[in-house]
Amino acid sequence: MIQTPIIPMTLSAVIPTAGFSTRMHQFKPLLKFGNLTMLEVVIRLVQDCGIQDILVVTGYKHALVEPIIQKTCARPVFNQTFETGMLGSIQKGIAQINPESRGFFLLPMDIPAIRPNTILTLISAFEKARQSIIIPRFNQKSGHPPLIPARLIPDIINIEPDSNLGKFLLSQKNSLIYQPVHDRSTLLDADTKEAYLTLVNKYRNLDIPDKKECWSIINSILPGETAIQSHLALVAKIAAKLARAVEKGLTSKKQQTQSCRLNHDLIQAAALLHDIRRKEKKHAKAAADFLAAQGFIRVAKIVAQHMTMEPGDKLTEKEIVYFADKICNGTKLEPDYTKRFTDKIKQAPGAKPRIIQRYEDTQRICALIEAAAGQSIQTILQ
Repeated sequence: MIQTPIIPMTLSAVIPTAGFSTRMHQFKPLLKFGNLTMLEVVIRLVQDCGIQDILVVTGYKHALVEPIIQKTCARPVFNQTFETGMLGSIQKGIAQINPESRGFFLLPMDIPAIRPNTILTLISAFEKARQSIIIPRFNQKSGHPPLIPARLIPDIINIEPDSNLGKFLLSQKNSLIYQPVHDRSTLLDADTKEAYLTLVNKYRNLDIPDKKECWSIINSILPGETAIQSHLALVAKIAAKLARAVEKGLTSKKQQTQSCRLNHDLIQAAALLHDIRRKEKKHAKAAADFLAAQGFIRVAKIVAQHMTMEPGDKLTEKEIVYFADKICNGTKLEPDYTKRFTDKIKQAPGAKPRIIQRYEDTQRICALIEAAAGQSIQTILQ
């Protein structure tokens, strides 16, 4: 697991927030993200990663945002010429960076749904190459926030007004390091109302990787492993079908309550990622440990039990993923799971008690699914 840096003030963060929010038609820094404003979410993100020297560059409606900035213990920097564009705000902010800082993140305020582990991954990469520019990259696309060494501050301050920081950074070819991350939010900003609503939903489920993020993880850990990848895709497809049938059945019986609703995103992520460490010993634990280190705690808990379960009499996301995995034999769907368990006992007679326990768990979950859906597994899977 990547550790939060122990030494404070070695890195800084500059958060430009001076613009007019023209395309949004609302003042973005004050838009709500749960109980916080968007600006507070971004400041808290870098604070939670051990960064204390945080400069928020203000401009338009600065009197409204400066009290918020001061409350968070970040430092407001007012850019009187904010109308000229973001470059001037960046230059104003980096001029105030703590002189002891070795580098700084540049994180625009309207990119609020980045995961803490992404920031820590970039810091870890910077620790190994302290004079380099670290740029996060998701699925071969560069995003935010770049981590820029302090040595470049004088050069950035001297960039001509008709240029931009992106062009300058790309000109530093020998200093660029593109760091792969499994975080699609590095590419997402809140420029429009629709984009804002997407990010609000993303922020609510920050500990669940979406489908593209899951496949980023899969392709990183299991490159070229088409058989395992096909199995993961099949389990996710079957788990989704089972979950829909259960919810449809409960709704028709007017039994669905808040406590028994299933999180389809959680099911999808756990199903896609349950075997990412398949080639290792104790692969369930290895996969769960990896996912927990990424910040995907709920997913990790399900993955940890996809081989051996803790008994329970309720249908949750955990049971759906477990059962889907047991009726997907490799890349084949086998609803008649009895034969599969019988064959396993023949192959490994020494593991018979453990296999029988898994068989009984599978039977129990099968009964729960059929009761909730009001139809047989075979009918659900038609």
